[in-house]
Amino acid sequence: MKRLCTWASVLAAFVMVLGAAAATARPPAPKTLVASTRPVYAFAQSSSALAWIASDGRVRMERLPGGKSVVVGRVDPPERSYGSVLAVAGTRALWAWDSGGNSYETAIATGGLGAAPSGVMLLSGGARNIGDGQRFSGLAGGPSSLAFGWVDEACPNEPFGLCEMCLGTCPIEVVGGNVSLVAPGVKPSPVPTAPPPALFAVDAGRVAVAPARSPASPAGPLPRVIEDGPVEVFDLSGHQLARIPLIGLVRGLSLSGHKLTVLLERPEGAREILRYDARNGTYLGTSGILSAAATALTTSSGGIVFRVGSSIYLQRGRTSILMARATATPVGLSIAGRRIAWAENVHGHGRIRTVTVR
Repeated sequence: MKRLCTWASVLAAFVMVLGAAAATARPPAPKTLVASTRPVYAFAQSSSALAWIASDGRVRMERLPGGKSVVVGRVDPPERSYGSVLAVAGTRALWAWDSGGNSYETAIATGGLGAAPSGVMLLSGGARNIGDGQRFSGLAGGPSSLAFGWVDEACPNEPFGLCEMCLGTCPIEVVGGNVSLVAPGVKPSPVPTAPPPALFAVDAGRVAVAPARSPASPAGPLPRVIEDGPVEVFDLSGHQLARIPLIGLVRGLSLSGHKLTVLLERPEGAREILRYDARNGTYLGTSGILSAAATALTTSSGGIVFRVGSSIYLQRGRTSILMARATATPVGLSIAGRRIAWAENVHGHGRIRTVTVR
């Protein structure tokens, strides 16, 4: 026990020194791309466009560089825009919001520049805080792919698998689910053989999945990742390309070209970024130890980005470079090419800000 405590102390001190060293660097001043008179609740970008959802429920998109803001869809009712999520591929957007009352329900819609908005799917779950049914597990976007994830939960020993029959006291099991691709004018297309996802990413004709855990959580709105579970990579026909065993909890996944990046929470609580070849699972390297608060992993050809609180970092090898300090908690932090961008809300007004990787 004494050795464990000593190692934990050394680890904590190392992380504090690392954070203090990074904090002394002076980051470049961010530029404002979009200013909004309303709070911005969701933001996403591609190499060619920005998209965001403000408190009026309108989904706006702007072509880059120099395009005008266009409304491409809505969240209905507008007050549900708080907590909405958004993904972008090219000039297409995919968004989702909680549309339920006493039960879990998620509405998913798509639209874009030059494309009329349309509904994609309505996921219907069981009573809140009891569980079962279809549970939303997120959106993802790549250069040419948009996708949503869902998990089907049930109480197998109850009539019809309904958890309401035991008032939420029986174990909830993950019994199905998938990652479904969204393309214009066609029904969503599930990726065959992909497991029910707690986290997932898409890019370059591949999907990476951190499978959802059984028993599930009746109180939380999202599925949980399997502890010490793998990350699996598939092509879009369902052929498994890699299965990567891990010790800890996956807290973030990103695909960029043939590179897979994983934000892993180690058993002692610290986090690290692991890099793999998505084509075969070959290990490519690690960031070393990061703060336990590291989150919002995102990657592109320009690099690996994450945040700790309102501080935004670029990861190069084992070095964390402070790129910006947001004025408020960043919303939808992402990198497209060399452009790092996020939304932030200050005094009831939203803005989209950016810095460039050099």
